[in-house]
Amino acid sequence: MKKYKFIEIRQEDGEMFDGHPVYRIVNNKSDTELGMLCYYKTWRQYIFRAEDETCVFNISCMHDIIDFMENHAGKA
Repeated sequence: MKKYKFIEIRQEDGEMFDGHPVYRIVNNKSDTELGMLCYYKTWRQYIFRAEDETCVFNISCMHDIIDFMENHAGKA
């Protein structure tokens, strides 16, 4: 998976949900999980779900997540 400046987006051991891959968003420095990208059946697309309310992103981090979703997770 692609490693970005501050985050890495990866699939853990082929983790799947509802027939679609689940991607974990992890901080590069601390290896702390920040959230996940998972398929939302109701909307028929991937969504971002934060790990907790203390999870914050600046515009650069959001661009990295959008880049990944457009190039990988959007192909469901």
